[in-house]
Amino acid sequence: MHVIIIGDIVDSRHLEAGIWLPVLEEVLQKYSGTFDIFRGDSFQVDISPAKCFEFVFYLKARIRSLGGLDVRMGIGVGEVDYIGKEIKSSNGEAFVLAGQAFDSLKKELVTIQSPWTAYDVPINIMLDLATELADKWTVNMAESIAAALAHPQASQQELATLLNRKYQSQVSTELNKGHYALISKVIDYSTQELINRC
Repeated sequence: MHVIIIGDIVDSRHLEAGIWLPVLEEVLQKYSGTFDIFRGDSFQVDISPAKCFEFVFYLKARIRSLGGLDVRMGIGVGEVDYIGKEIKSSNGEAFVLAGQAFDSLKKELVTIQSPWTAYDVPINIMLDLATELADKWTVNMAESIAAALAHPQASQQELATLLNRKYQSQVSTELNKGHYALISKVIDYSTQELINRC
């Protein structure tokens, strides 16, 4: 089973591409060797089931840390019939479902479609709630959450040093206000359930 994510940067014209595009490329490279950026601010990535939900919230945190931007993502889970030299010339169920998931986005910023409705329904409720919390992240909250996701074993003091925060308590406050613990539970649960099915 493959996980394909199709997404785009919300309000990308509000910031120069030179600011957000390197961040998008860096995150895509961190999580996958198979991705494409097209139409300026859209992307498609083939990602492992074990990392897809972490990727969703890490990318969201990195993009929101730039200020004034966000990201929309449709996640498709399924078989892949054909893998071309580039991901955009590949095809299969996972690509179709990712496209349908992305096209279905209205107010939501993230949704998943898989062959298993019994999986999709509860996971999409969790994603809706988690992204509702994430939509309230300030720049500083987003920076702290991105750092915590990238360095899960780091102490808050180590994160503070990494982020050049004067006090560890700043990181603690930002993680709490950003609901990092709750969002981590959503990531862990959604990931484990997906791995169990794949």
